[in-house]
Amino acid sequence: MRADVLSALRTGEAGAAGRRWALRWREPALVAALGVYLWFTYYVAHGTLYLQGLVLVAAVFAILAVSLDLVAGMAGLYSLGHAGLFALGAYGTTILYNDHHWNLFALLPASMVGVGLVGLVLGSLSLRVSGLYFAITTFIFTLVVTVLASDLKITGGYGGLIGPVFPGFPAGLHWLGQSLIWCGMLALLVAILISLGLRRSPLYPVLLAIRDAERFAAAAGARTALLKIGLFGVSAAMAGAAGWVFTFQGFISPGQFDWTVSVNILVMVILGGLNTTIGPVLGAAFVSMFPAQVNMNPFWQEVLFGGLFVGVIIVYPGGFVGLLENAGRWLVRSRSPAAPPAAAPSSPAGEPAPVRVAALESAALEGAERTRPPAVTPARSAAAGPPAVECRGVVFAYTRGVPVVNGVDLVVRKGSIHGLIGPNGSGKTTLVDLIAGRLKPLAGTIAVDGRQLERGGPPARARNGFMRTFQAPVLVRELSVGENVGVGLYSRVPRITPRAPVWPVLPGARRDGRRIREQANDALRLVGAERWRSSRIANVPHGIQQLTQLAAACVAGPSTVILDEPLAGLSPTEVEHVAEILGELKGTGMSVILIEHQPRFVFALCDEVTVLDAGEVVATGPAAEVRANARVREVYLGQ
Repeated sequence: MRADVLSALRTGEAGAAGRRWALRWREPALVAALGVYLWFTYYVAHGTLYLQGLVLVAAVFAILAVSLDLVAGMAGLYSLGHAGLFALGAYGTTILYNDHHWNLFALLPASMVGVGLVGLVLGSLSLRVSGLYFAITTFIFTLVVTVLASDLKITGGYGGLIGPVFPGFPAGLHWLGQSLIWCGMLALLVAILISLGLRRSPLYPVLLAIRDAERFAAAAGARTALLKIGLFGVSAAMAGAAGWVFTFQGFISPGQFDWTVSVNILVMVILGGLNTTIGPVLGAAFVSMFPAQVNMNPFWQEVLFGGLFVGVIIVYPGGFVGLLENAGRWLVRSRSPAAPPAAAPSSPAGEPAPVRVAALESAALEGAERTRPPAVTPARSAAAGPPAVECRGVVFAYTRGVPVVNGVDLVVRKGSIHGLIGPNGSGKTTLVDLIAGRLKPLAGTIAVDGRQLERGGPPARARNGFMRTFQAPVLVRELSVGENVGVGLYSRVPRITPRAPVWPVLPGARRDGRRIREQANDALRLVGAERWRSSRIANVPHGIQQLTQLAAACVAGPSTVILDEPLAGLSPTEVEHVAEILGELKGTGMSVILIEHQPRFVFALCDEVTVLDAGEVVATGPAAEVRANARVREVYLGQ
């Protein structure tokens, strides 16, 4: 898809007007929430010492919960190492202040940078494993830190250390009250704003794709491992800041950072609501304040929290925030009159929606009629054009046995549709994964637009204008259709990662965000699925999911795209719809590699076809010649 095609498919003003209304409503709400937050801080800063101590501890653990939610909610990394990172921030601050007389405020960035670097190292080591093993690895880190804190002389052993005293406000600001309360609450506010900034940035869908559909994120150009490690480093830096604030409580000892603290932080996140930002703050307030109010035995306290944790996971995974959201929806529905039936959508100019969209949406009602060859006339062969993809002597084997791909030569010409067919087990998927960078060949070369990329991964392909889809839709079910398509623009947005934490306040970033939404809508309109852009992927038909994959692969304007069985599970009407789209894509000059099991579709649409069998090329050339090849009929067509 080229920029001129996208600009000709701009959406109407309805979506933009809706976004402007949402912003008009959201920004005053944020200002009001900030005012309430500052008023509450002022109230606590003038409150009793008991209230101040209670709120300060809750604020520290809220910072820790928000930091854990960054990696657990956005990246699916359930860390049990945050208590150890928390301890490093607290002990580092206290030791450098007491023994080396560092400036107290210089210790905040020092603590964040130091603990953040430890987090990067821990993340790079721990992310070699995943799931339960990641949690175990980080849990062991916390155990090691607490053992060292208990045994080393510099940490004071089990006796602990006396923390520094936080300075009060200067004379002109005494009216603000207790300075330490303002310090802790402002630190929590910054942590919340960073989390909200990430959630409102275009990086957020990419992080969710890394969590739920990593192959999709990598194909879009995201260096998934580095993003995970970087996010873990940011989370660790926030834990270091929490340790800095905690030192002003007056005393630190190893028992304040043992493994139960890591578990309690995770309980705070789950109880409040995973991946909600505000939920972990509510969970931290409950878990830290509840025992102080009811004066529970520590053993029964852990039993209660464990029971709540298991209950929330089984009965209501959304936590406190999910419960409040559902209650709000129910209240709105109960007070709102029944809405009249919605009129059928129309195009921006007021004309009826394109026929192909209506045909696609009604395809589920079609009978199981026999598939017809698509009504698309292939253009002249592009055999004389320059290669978009060129494979020479490619060899690959999963083990030391028989190669799955053995000496394959493949040339895909620019501006052509090249079919790749063969019986099951012929090596098509493996060859596609080699071309797309998911696998590395044992021998041979792979060039994309003349660049040797056989050792580069999927992100390198995306940066060089190469995208792909997958046989089964690999998408983020939590996101809308439009947001999934926006993931495909990751490699086209400059400095998307470093700008993400402060995205909402950057004018250039807002402009980029609008451009991403517009281009995603344009891509959806081109494939005929624009009317589904606000629907969650989990709620749309299979055909729309396939079209969403196609739109995500084409939205960045790649020069070459691989479509891995795009017709899988589609009805005859949907097959013709996809054929029409591929003809349009080819008309823009895009090169398409098509893997498909429907030979009539392939031979009717493709300029050239390559047939594989047992990992070797049986025939390759113009579609008509390959179809007439006796060996192809014997091996693939069964004739």
